[in-house]
Amino acid sequence: QHKIKFIPEMVGPILEMTLIPETELRKATIPIFFDMMQCEFHSTRSFQMFENEIITKLDHEVEGGRGDEQYKVLFDKILLEHCRKHKYLAKSGETFVKLVVRLMERLLDYRTIMHDENKENRMSCTVNVLNFYKEIEREEMYIRYLYKLCDLHKECDNYTEAAYTLLLHAKLLKWSEEACAAHLTQRDGYQAATQGQLKDQLYQEIIHYFDKGKMWEEAIALGKELAEQYENEMFDYEQLSELLRKQAQFYENIVKVIRPKPDYFAVGYYGQGFPTFIRNKVFIYRGKEYERREDFEARLLTQFPNAEKMKTTSPPGEDIKNSSGQYIQCFTVKPKLDLPSKFHRPVSEQIVSFYRVNEVQRFEYSRPVRKGEKNPDNEFANMWIERTIYVTAYKLPGILRWFEVKSVFM
Repeated sequence: QHKIKFIPEMVGPILEMTLIPETELRKATIPIFFDMMQCEFHSTRSFQMFENEIITKLDHEVEGGRGDEQYKVLFDKILLEHCRKHKYLAKSGETFVKLVVRLMERLLDYRTIMHDENKENRMSCTVNVLNFYKEIEREEMYIRYLYKLCDLHKECDNYTEAAYTLLLHAKLLKWSEEACAAHLTQRDGYQAATQGQLKDQLYQEIIHYFDKGKMWEEAIALGKELAEQYENEMFDYEQLSELLRKQAQFYENIVKVIRPKPDYFAVGYYGQGFPTFIRNKVFIYRGKEYERREDFEARLLTQFPNAEKMKTTSPPGEDIKNSSGQYIQCFTVKPKLDLPSKFHRPVSEQIVSFYRVNEVQRFEYSRPVRKGEKNPDNEFANMWIERTIYVTAYKLPGILRWFEVKSVFM
């Protein structure tokens, strides 16, 4: 009857012991977790404390170098066997085990490439982990990985992407006097007692990054929301005047400063030789300023020195997808303009040009195809243009410089 007193404090030490790479020790100690689940379930009709603790501790342990594929398999097998035999834990227990196994897969992927020279792979894995934490509503862990991602972007001078990443944290906060929970202020630089104060500091930082990334339209939109607070809630006219001066500069920049238009590239990673998070998937990448396709391709191929560049732009067959090698397909795509509804009358090209390459989610590729036999007198007689539209999971730019293609239309 005293066992419950050891939960959640003993979850971490027991987890550490089960992670020692000795198969027999693991087989003997992993069942202790089931005992803990049962024990808490009989006291509270759930095992919430145990679940929270194991997820938090597992993240730190795996990042610290403990745990491996064999541990994941044993954890899955042993706990599932125990849960399925139990009258009340069969369903909720199985759900929990599957959840932890999915988390372990992402954490092991993340750890494998944490010290990788290739920052883009690190970003992809970080997003995989933070999306998982968002999905299972673990706010503290979600924010932790948002900052890991933001730091990676700053190292690469991706200021626009750093801004969008911080914005995800700001969206979790209210403009209110509500006290700031400790997990919301995970950065030493933020001195905030309330959610409103922290949101204000985040907005100022995000506006600064949008400015550095020449995304003045986004900076203005956030500035308007902040100005509303300064004027009508905080009555901070000094901050308001400074913010309005910045906004005036942003409007002037939109009209007067020439911004380089980035190119967009479709990239397919085919073959079983690629890591799971990109294998047999197509992504749309936002190129860097003035980056030509040749340079972008060279950058890609240095990340995967064993990969073979495909000569054709048509989708590959199952033979290539199932092969043990690595095949990269890369070609330029054209973003489809999607003007915001507020522009209900013609506006200057300087304003429209921003939307030609930003806030885009649909991309077009035109491929010449021949239908029928080649005509010796006129080689263009039976040439057709095949148009393909690629739709990404999210609008670009966003928290990454690339997003996966979620649907394709011919």
